[in-house]
Amino acid sequence: MPILTEINSLVESEGLTRPQASAVVDDASAILCIACAGSGKSQTLAYRIARLMHQGVPPNTIVAITFTEKAADSIKRRIADVLVRTGQSPNLIGQMFIGTIHAFCQNVLADADAIFRQYDVLDGNRFMLYLISRYYDLGISDLRPRFKDRYFETLENVRNAWNIYRDEGLSIAEIDASDAQLGKTLRSIQDGLARDQFIDFASMVREVADRSQSAGRVRERLASIRHLLIDEYQDVSGAQEELVAAVHSLGGSIFVVGDDDQSIYGWRGAHVANILEFEDRYPNVSRHVLDINFRSTRAIVETSNAFAAAQLGPQRLPKQPEAYADQGPRQLLVHHFPTRAEEAEWVADRIATLIGAEYKKRPDDPGRGLTPADFAILMRSTKSPEQDGSPRHAAFSDALAMRGIDFTLSAGGSVFDRPAVQALREVFSALEQGTIDRNLADALVTEHIRPAYPHVNVRETYNVLAEWGRRIHQPAGSARQRLFPQDLLFDLLEAFGLAKSDFDEDVMRDIGLFSRMLQDVESVYLSVDSTNRFRAVVRFLQQVADKGYDVSTKDSVSRPNAVTISTVHQVKGLEFPVVFVVDVVPGRFPGKQSSFDSLLPANLMASAIAHGAYTNNVFAEARLFYTAMTRAERFLHVTGAALLPNGKRSNRQSTFAAALKDIELCTDPTRLPEDLNRAPQERDAEEATLPTSFSDVKYYLNCPKNYQFRKSYGFSPRVPELFGYGTVVHVAIEKLHEMFRDRAPTPDEAQAVAEQNFHLKHVAPSRDPETRPGAYEQAKEKARKIAGEYVQQYGTDFVQQRQVEVRFEIPARGCLITGAIDLLMKCDDVGEIVEAHVLDFKTMEGGKDPLANAKLDWRELSLQVQLYAKAAREVYSENAATGSIHLLKDNRRIEIPIDPESVNAAIKNVEWAVQGILDQDFPMRPSTQKCEACDFHRLCPKQKQDFHPGMGKPPKINTPAGPQLTSALE
Repeated sequence: MPILTEINSLVESEGLTRPQASAVVDDASAILCIACAGSGKSQTLAYRIARLMHQGVPPNTIVAITFTEKAADSIKRRIADVLVRTGQSPNLIGQMFIGTIHAFCQNVLADADAIFRQYDVLDGNRFMLYLISRYYDLGISDLRPRFKDRYFETLENVRNAWNIYRDEGLSIAEIDASDAQLGKTLRSIQDGLARDQFIDFASMVREVADRSQSAGRVRERLASIRHLLIDEYQDVSGAQEELVAAVHSLGGSIFVVGDDDQSIYGWRGAHVANILEFEDRYPNVSRHVLDINFRSTRAIVETSNAFAAAQLGPQRLPKQPEAYADQGPRQLLVHHFPTRAEEAEWVADRIATLIGAEYKKRPDDPGRGLTPADFAILMRSTKSPEQDGSPRHAAFSDALAMRGIDFTLSAGGSVFDRPAVQALREVFSALEQGTIDRNLADALVTEHIRPAYPHVNVRETYNVLAEWGRRIHQPAGSARQRLFPQDLLFDLLEAFGLAKSDFDEDVMRDIGLFSRMLQDVESVYLSVDSTNRFRAVVRFLQQVADKGYDVSTKDSVSRPNAVTISTVHQVKGLEFPVVFVVDVVPGRFPGKQSSFDSLLPANLMASAIAHGAYTNNVFAEARLFYTAMTRAERFLHVTGAALLPNGKRSNRQSTFAAALKDIELCTDPTRLPEDLNRAPQERDAEEATLPTSFSDVKYYLNCPKNYQFRKSYGFSPRVPELFGYGTVVHVAIEKLHEMFRDRAPTPDEAQAVAEQNFHLKHVAPSRDPETRPGAYEQAKEKARKIAGEYVQQYGTDFVQQRQVEVRFEIPARGCLITGAIDLLMKCDDVGEIVEAHVLDFKTMEGGKDPLANAKLDWRELSLQVQLYAKAAREVYSENAATGSIHLLKDNRRIEIPIDPESVNAAIKNVEWAVQGILDQDFPMRPSTQKCEACDFHRLCPKQKQDFHPGMGKPPKINTPAGPQLTSALE
């Protein structure tokens, strides 16, 4: 099949450029692919991976690292398309790893040691909550005097120091030598995370990087990688580059794709020197330059390139990008307005004028009218305040609102500025102070609650305030009880009449975001059971949560039909027909330069700083400005204003704006682009494939409104006390298969393994476990019993069989089904696999007659096993003989039908649900049993609604109890 092996075939048959084709077929062990903006790097990566598999490279030896999960999803779609066109199965995607560096490291650690599967991941917000919840135990309070006793400034600096310490692989001994107090705190954090079984993003990468240097399962996994491909290489950190180097040193080929001109994350640890000096670090590097820009016009390409060349000079790899086409209508405009108000009004007017303008992506495309989704307003910072106190985006968002133009605001405001969430935070803040009296309660209802929640039940609200005030402020020495902030939220929302309110999606998403903040609190705190702990939670809501959460006003499966107002960082990788780079004034774009500022000793950071990390300089600002300009396809406008809101002095034009030159450049804001024609507004065709784990889709199949509450709005149930128990027991079973590969363990050995690895985060062990065992000890004893009985009855699982958990991804119509399978492999005397069994371990109890147990939904359980059987057959080429649910508490297996008809019915049910999600069809489908068990029943009207016309019905699911329709159709 020459199509994937010859450059000429790739160019002539597949439409690749010659540089793309050369990069695809290059067999060098270290390849640098410089991908200029808009040059088709995703297509290049997809074809390279498809070619590798066509050459017989095992898919499980290919790893592709992307900057975001969305980028991974896009590349997976492209790879699937190329595989189909070249006669290969798209299911092969499931055998390789394509995802972010953090997801990859988490996967590597879990494969190396099953114990990591029960570690909870701390993102930036949860890590901050971890520090808050253990503020004194970690010694953070000792560092507070360095920051004028400022609580949150201290926390921010400790978090920053921790991230740099992990990213750069610094030695605590070296830190101790310069700052013993800081070293002690960092060591306490490290020990605490391990003890409490949490892992943050920085530690994931550091653990793998460190373990790659010594013998063990991590090093074995990295050595198994034959081809490592890294997207957005210009933004990798020091620790991430250590992984790249480790894979190469172990014999793997590395293919890095990036553009040094778009390195915009140096301030948080990216080393631009990684790409600039790649050819100095690796021998015999092969270099390819993707220099054809398929996105932008000649004027935009040449102007942005000339700007980067002039600003960066030798701090830039040589490249000379060219525009693929130079279609009209188009415009490159630069103007400095007298005032911010005039700038914002002009931007809004120009958007209104261009909406409905005919647009063709390619000359032979049918024309379509531009819609609001085709426009972006980009700023250096959207949220920083103007001198009048308003956020910088306000003039632009207000001008659009005045014209009735919808917009989505990314990182541009606080969710607490919105009435529904502001009212909730006001109540939480009032409860922090103590018992709420009648006057304060009346004021809360009048000023905050009733304006946001018009159906509020005042009497019920007073009951909630009184009950929670009493519970939060229990006298010291009284019996303590665990409090769940999520319960407080749901009590309030029920009293506020949320179920009757019929709020629009934006309001519900705002409230859902508040719920997610509380879920983060509950996931990290062992207990919120005292005045001081509740006060710490409220402080978090007042200070950290205000800035730390994505408060985009819209976020759905596809880009909303609205103008995007965003920072440049948040649109990295996106493109728009029309872009306005605004607020380009001195001190803002370019922004102010900054030097290294951290608790860590500067002498330990010399190398990282030299590599362009943790500082901001004019080169970093120029790269950010270049990135902003190259988001534009056809129309690029660069504007600023002399007088800013409440400003006292006039600003000159930014040096960046003044540096832009081109024969087509226009400086007259009254001049419209030439050859504008009108056409009916039509959205650009988007690739809409929904990544779908079974754990997500099952909510839609149960009740679409449940899915909407949970996944569209973001509501979270409270974290139960025994949260994680199922995972802990499952990990104990995995550890047994990890440790006993050639014989069955004895019951005593199994119980010892279960006890050794037992850990629950949300139940405290008893202070007197011997004579007064509590819930923790009872759960541990039950786990020991389950493990012992499992090996006693199913010891044959360990004889000539091996149990493994494997990831999978299966393309289906409109979705990519993802998950992990427990496979029990039966081997012959020489170790060859002769049979596979799909097992799904569950800690739920079946009772005497599991099939008659109303608490077990056999449709859901069967569907899961059937999907896993499909994955075993099509992704891993293992013909699953049987599929079973293993009820661990009963120590029995229930066989699930996995014949082709049953598996096909399962797939059709998933596709039906995904279609409903893509169509935003979320009817309420109540029933007494479902609603009683639903986490959100108090917030839902529970009024039966029909599906959209044309949704149809999926086939019945084959279960051990017979065929049944999904419960959403009851």
